[in-house]
Amino acid sequence: MNRERKLQAGTTLYFGVPANPMSEIMADAIGQVVAQVPGIVEAYLPQCYLEGDEEAKQVLVLGVESKSRIPGIMQDLMSKLQLVLPANQGIDMLPFSTRELPPEARIAECQIFGNNNPVREQKPWWKFW
Repeated sequence: MNRERKLQAGTTLYFGVPANPMSEIMADAIGQVVAQVPGIVEAYLPQCYLEGDEEAKQVLVLGVESKSRIPGIMQDLMSKLQLVLPANQGIDMLPFSTRELPPEARIAECQIFGNNNPVREQKPWWKFW
């Protein structure tokens, strides 16, 4: 299942801890696949409601090194996820550069990959504060 959906600029996204999360085994398997894809810095499995959709879904939110690498990372990730997900089942994915990843999506209970210190805006070398 390889359907791409482009979100309009300004689409409101609501994130939270899933009411009925996927099995821990499946979440761990997805986390292991994510860890095999170079360029992914962090990953989460929160529940997400997109304004205008009928219901909220558990989604895979990704923080990647740079926005320009998203197409290649997604292609690599989708081919690897096909080996883990049951036949005819997919998962919605929302890739962001780490700098643009919504803070509301960084839910500690939903983190499946990455460090606990997300990338922060770099300051010039001479700024200490």
